[in-house]
Amino acid sequence: MATSWKVSTALLCCYGFWKEMRPSEPYLTPYLKGPMKNLTETQVDNEIYPVWTYSYLVALFVVFLLTDLLRYKPVIIFEAATFIGTWALLLWGQGVLTMQFMQFTYGLATATEVAYYCYIYAAVDEEHFQKVTSYTRTVVLLGRLAADILGQLLISFANATYFTLNCISMGSVCVALIFAIFLPSVRKSIYFHHTEMPTSSQMPPESSAQKHDSQYVTDGETDGVTDDVTGGFTDDVPDGDKPGASNDRESPWPRTNANWDVDASSLAYSINSVNDNTVSVTTLPEQQTTEQNEPTLLPGYCSRLGTIFKTMFKDFLKSYSNVYLLKWSLWWAFATCGNLQVGNYIQNLWDVISPSRHNPHVYNGGVEAVSHALSAIIAFGLAYLKVNWRIWGELFLGVVSVGDAALLVVMAQTSDIWIAYLFYVIFRTSYQMVITIASFQVAAQLHLERYALVFGCNTFVALLLQTIMTAIFVDKRGLSLPVTTQFSIYGGYFAIIGAMFLAKAVYTLTKRGWRASCQLPCNAETYRELEETTH
Repeated sequence: MATSWKVSTALLCCYGFWKEMRPSEPYLTPYLKGPMKNLTETQVDNEIYPVWTYSYLVALFVVFLLTDLLRYKPVIIFEAATFIGTWALLLWGQGVLTMQFMQFTYGLATATEVAYYCYIYAAVDEEHFQKVTSYTRTVVLLGRLAADILGQLLISFANATYFTLNCISMGSVCVALIFAIFLPSVRKSIYFHHTEMPTSSQMPPESSAQKHDSQYVTDGETDGVTDDVTGGFTDDVPDGDKPGASNDRESPWPRTNANWDVDASSLAYSINSVNDNTVSVTTLPEQQTTEQNEPTLLPGYCSRLGTIFKTMFKDFLKSYSNVYLLKWSLWWAFATCGNLQVGNYIQNLWDVISPSRHNPHVYNGGVEAVSHALSAIIAFGLAYLKVNWRIWGELFLGVVSVGDAALLVVMAQTSDIWIAYLFYVIFRTSYQMVITIASFQVAAQLHLERYALVFGCNTFVALLLQTIMTAIFVDKRGLSLPVTTQFSIYGGYFAIIGAMFLAKAVYTLTKRGWRASCQLPCNAETYRELEETTH
């Protein structure tokens, strides 16, 4: 079994690296507006790029269900194929309509990334989850870093053309397809395919440390406690969601402590993840009947499908009834929407400030590489940061959001490309820092089987907001605003987010008392020590 999980992980890591090794991506706007495609700023900004947002939103929900139904590997192969289709259109397609179709296929590829993040959990045993999470997510970062650095070196020192970079990207995604084909197939998934949970007599005995942790989290003495790494509180978690608590349905995988330790490599992944698709499995009573026992295929399948949707909806309600999780999820969705808009149109802003047609020295790839590297360093440092996020989380979210608003407004007004580069790096780094914290604050409140559902819902809300924003401000059928005006609006958007969280933080801290808040323990271990000394 050890060789099996290592082979699956190694193949998936190779696939993840090569699918992200696309050095042409930071130079997409200069390529489309250059002599090869000869498109105008209005065509690229207001007609072509919005298609990605729409296709991503529409495909996300459908792909999530198909990924589970088809058990990951076929969807991973489809992801590689859509990447190949995207770059085939980029290399040999011409005209606005063709480039719109290119963005459509790219939206499909982006939506199918959920299969990459979910596959490994169905391919390996639960005991390896933390390791494989770290490995598969770290290689995504390494692939992007390698692509950014390679692209910048070729542009700056080898006088490579943007067409050459796109050829390299095409070769990389073709290599990724080969690794996808050789991935081992899996037999279980989250909702449609499952394995039965072992009985209590088959479960491994619980260690004394695990018993102590379970008792500590569930004995009702957890008010004001945070986890050492995530700072996640357990006092707002519904009874059915608390680690070690009984639930109304069983999971095929053993229960684990929701506040599981996260190593630095796993934290580092969150630097570019809009979507942290952690996997879960739910056992449905109707699924325990075999196909032979069903009177007919269609009625049995429809009944099973209806039960699956009911279970998903029940999980949705139970998860978001946690107020603490809801607060972090709201910031996640709103901020991710703004981050996606900035990332999607930043090249257009740079090209307006310093047109690539008149400036052969374009440093887009280098800027993205610096952003990724700084985000990785900060994410690594977060593993050792002890903060009571229950107390200071709202204030932190508000301050960072207001700071991001100021950065975007300055970027919209400046005529200096280096200021735009610098402020973009600060913006992306700050976002990835907070999304790292937010993702594990949310994860700390959930059982394993609800991770993917909540993370998927947060991403869907972010895409829905982004679609509305794109349709109103960017699309040619809407206001069709110039990119500089768009970034001023994005700055105002983050200012509103920051104002809401700051107002809530000031109200909460004033009600509790600022001095009293500063004196509260920052982690669970400190809280236990205080309890021992006072009793």
